[in-house]
Amino acid sequence: MLCPRRILVAAALTTLAAISSATAQSPPPKPLFQIVTQNLPLPVAGQRYSVALKAIGGQLPYHWSIQDPTLLPPGLFFDAQRAVIFGRPQSNHEFSVLVQVSDSSQPALTVSKLLVAASGAPLTVTWTANPEVQSTNIVGAVKVSNGSKDTVDTTVIVVAVNETGKAFALRYERLNLPPGTESPDLKFNNNVPSGQYSVHVDAVGEVAAKNAIYRDRRQVDGLAVQ
Repeated sequence: MLCPRRILVAAALTTLAAISSATAQSPPPKPLFQIVTQNLPLPVAGQRYSVALKAIGGQLPYHWSIQDPTLLPPGLFFDAQRAVIFGRPQSNHEFSVLVQVSDSSQPALTVSKLLVAASGAPLTVTWTANPEVQSTNIVGAVKVSNGSKDTVDTTVIVVAVNETGKAFALRYERLNLPPGTESPDLKFNNNVPSGQYSVHVDAVGEVAAKNAIYRDRRQVDGLAVQ
């Protein structure tokens, strides 16, 4: 005959096993519907500007809008289909826009967020030596600054793209930037075939604990390699 204590222990273990099994089989919770783009890079007059907005959660596809497109500086535009702010700004002025995104659930979920392009942004790319042609090489240097209060896991990619759209890697760097710091000069000096080139640098930073992604981008056109 089983003692009452053993019966209670066995029942408790059975209950715990059932709870554990139910928990294991439960689908993971869906991420909260939100805009994860944190800030916008500061525009540089005359240089191409392209920033893709990003949201998570909800049901795809998303539907983006800017509540007052006239707040974009002259030369910048918003492509709602691609969720991209793009163009060639005419000034270096700071600006802010209120963006909104809705998902495709019924009824739709909608969130808004004020995005600011200003100095001291979380992630900023700067040319420390403008790209130029030396013989058959493209040379230059960039640095990345972290203006946030978090350590940012940052990837920097520099490529040269010729007139046919073929890309040549000039520099790839992965680094952790502590708060308020900047990288050393990331120099490049690479031989490329003859042609007309644009040089792009993209910096993408992630703060996993906040599910935040920062980005800045610069481009220089009109480099001719003979």
